Amino acid sequence: MSGNVWMFSDEIDDEDLEFMSHDYVTYNMACEYYRLGIKPVVCMAHEAGAVYKIGKKVLIRRSLFEAYLREQRKI
Repeated sequence: MSGNVWMFSDEIDDEDLEFMSHDYVTYNMACEYYRLGIKPVVCMAHEAGAVYKIGKKVLIRRSLFEAYLREQRKI
């Protein structure tokens, strides 16, 4: 396992492992995983600078989004 994931391996389930395999996620995937509504996810992703648009497809860079969430948690 990469990074610090191994430290929490007893708390990780299949859903977490599947989600961590994606570098970029859709709004819907983020809503389901983080248990947030679409509006908070969209706002936070834009504030984090983690939104990438490819044609009509909008993706969130998971590493930037999670770093933003960790930063906001400290406040």
